[in-house]
Amino acid sequence: MEILSHGRRWNSLRIAAALALANCLAAAPDQPFDEYEVKAAFIYNFAKFIQWPSSTFQNANAPFVICIVGHDPFGRSLEDTVAGRAIDGHPFAVRHIGAVKQAAGCQIMFIDAAESGKHPLPVSGETRTTGILTVGESDSSGASGVVINFRLDGKKVRFDIDIAAANREQLRISSRLLSLAHLVESNQK
Repeated sequence: MEILSHGRRWNSLRIAAALALANCLAAAPDQPFDEYEVKAAFIYNFAKFIQWPSSTFQNANAPFVICIVGHDPFGRSLEDTVAGRAIDGHPFAVRHIGAVKQAAGCQIMFIDAAESGKHPLPVSGETRTTGILTVGESDSSGASGVVINFRLDGKKVRFDIDIAAANREQLRISSRLLSLAHLVESNQK
């Protein structure tokens, strides 16, 4: 059993509460449902619960880059969510790329449903390095070999985590985040 200091335990609870709040906002009957505001909040919080390989950042001040492949469904939601924030001294940056092959330097790569068929994920080592959290959106679990897949359940945003895909990317996902997800394991190598 993991023993946490009081400060770390409080911080972990705050992060878990933020994830839960993002999902509750999607279900609040008196607020309009903005799917991509909720997904932006999830993406930001995913970054806090994942340990990347030690070679991920070129230096201690390198930005934490979230890349959006092709079409950007977020509008300003993602930029607004991460504005002024950092993880372990790495300030967030949002970058738009035209293809998965341009993912060098990205820590998170989002591929929306409209783009997923146009941008098949390369096998790690073929055209890019490992250590990229791929996030997609599809109604089917474990779609496209992404590590995290968003899906809608009514007006709630849910997500699946593909353990095999995370392992291929050498990403260590916190048990706290895993406990909130539906776990799948793809057979892709």
